[in-house]
Amino acid sequence: MEDAFGVVVIVVSIVGIVGAVIALASGGGAYDRIGRGPLSIEDTPARDGEVEEVRQLVEARNARRVARGEPPLDVEHDVLKRLRDG
Repeated sequence: MEDAFGVVVIVVSIVGIVGAVIALASGGGAYDRIGRGPLSIEDTPARDGEVEEVRQLVEARNARRVARGEPPLDVEHDVLKRLRDG
């Protein structure tokens, strides 16, 4: 009876290890996709209101630069960069 218990423990352990290796190999980068998907915040496209809000902030920043005598920035480029980078 004790011999059978040892054999069962070893067989179950080996089957578990083989199953874990197969699951790891067939995961296809599942760990890299955690938090990504159609419902995640990072992958949702910007809404018009959000774009307008960012544009207002960038224009105000640009106006302060010009008031200090610094050269103006490209507002459109800066807005797109901020929306893309998040």
